[in-house]
Amino acid sequence: MTENRIRELRRSHNMSQEALGTIINTTQQAVSKMEKDTCAISTDLLISMARYFNVTTDYILGLSDIKRDLSGQIRMNQEMDQCYDIVLRYNNLTDTNKKTLQCLLKRLEQAQLEEEEADIAEEVLKNAEDSHM
Repeated sequence: MTENRIRELRRSHNMSQEALGTIINTTQQAVSKMEKDTCAISTDLLISMARYFNVTTDYILGLSDIKRDLSGQIRMNQEMDQCYDIVLRYNNLTDTNKKTLQCLLKRLEQAQLEEEEADIAEEVLKNAEDSHM
């Protein structure tokens, strides 16, 4: 069950394994193994993922189908309150404009991911250069 939940959460955020690994301070390979359930998930990584995705550790582990406890739901409600006007404006758009906006958002997410991956590559290169000095 762990495999499905981690992959499901990561994909729902349009995130690569490498990006998730960076966020939770581990490698892409470790994320892949956690998704395939071929290694145990450390408590630290489990807590980091739960905080990032705003879900319970039990949800990630497949022990519960309830994504959020009360404090997680309160955080979600606060975030939704901040974005509510955007949702209302979106709902007033035509179907064509909704599709256009979804395409724009997807492209912006891709551009952001590419930028983050370029930053990671630049940091790796810099660290490699520093280690050779």
